[in-house]
Amino acid sequence: MPTPPDKPALPLSASIVVSLAVAATIGLADVAYVLSVAGGEIGARLVAVLPIFFLAAFAAAQIAFWALRAAVGALMPLDMRGHAVSTGLTFLLAGILHYAESSGVQRLLHERAAAAAASCPQGMACLPQPKAEALQGADVEARRAAAERGLLDATLFAQLMRDPDADVRATLARRADLQQELLERMAGDRHPAVRAAAAASPRLSNAMFNTLAIDRDDGVRLAVARNRNAPPTALAILAVMRSAELRELVAAHPRASEPVLERLLDGSGDDAERLALQRLGR
Repeated sequence: MPTPPDKPALPLSASIVVSLAVAATIGLADVAYVLSVAGGEIGARLVAVLPIFFLAAFAAAQIAFWALRAAVGALMPLDMRGHAVSTGLTFLLAGILHYAESSGVQRLLHERAAAAAASCPQGMACLPQPKAEALQGADVEARRAAAERGLLDATLFAQLMRDPDADVRATLARRADLQQELLERMAGDRHPAVRAAAAASPRLSNAMFNTLAIDRDDGVRLAVARNRNAPPTALAILAVMRSAELRELVAAHPRASEPVLERLLDGSGDDAERLALQRLGR
């Protein structure tokens, strides 16, 4: 039987059209994936980078198509069947690369979600998040280090708040990322060092400042007086106390209002009264 003649190869212009269609499809698929990762929310920054994602995928698809076309052309005629093979291989390669890319993105998103669930003071090089069991069996120095700069989730915060060592609890109370609700719970700790550490925080509510201003421990009251965020109501409580150091701190406090300064005028002639008179312009 006679051998059927080879089918003529398609012209180069046909290859160009096919490559553009394939590359555009892959580029749009990549854009759609980026939008799905962003949750469908299109902000100004996302709009600015979408063309970059499209062009990068488009260019990669073009390179892959023409490289595969050359490889296929060495094995078979570049007719309709040859172009179909080149197109199929290009889509297959794009699918493999997309799978690798999406797996990496998903892993990164999971890692960020896990990191977001834990907390670390801003601007501090934090220690890795410890296991709750390991932290419970650690020595005091390790627990203090975790309380100061450890990556902590809600479970670890609760565990350190119940730590038997007061210094560990006081260290935790000084953390800038401690939620206000937890901070105010620590302001009621049985140990004065922990209450004093909480009193030094600028994030206490006015009501808690007032409560700590009448604390039975001098160190706690001094911590309130030294806190630049202490409200006038707390300062008014401190102004009538007998401690000369407390009175001087109140007299110099930037939030000491005129009624607060008036409370320091008791005729004692001490430094606090003189400073109060100076600030009142008398």
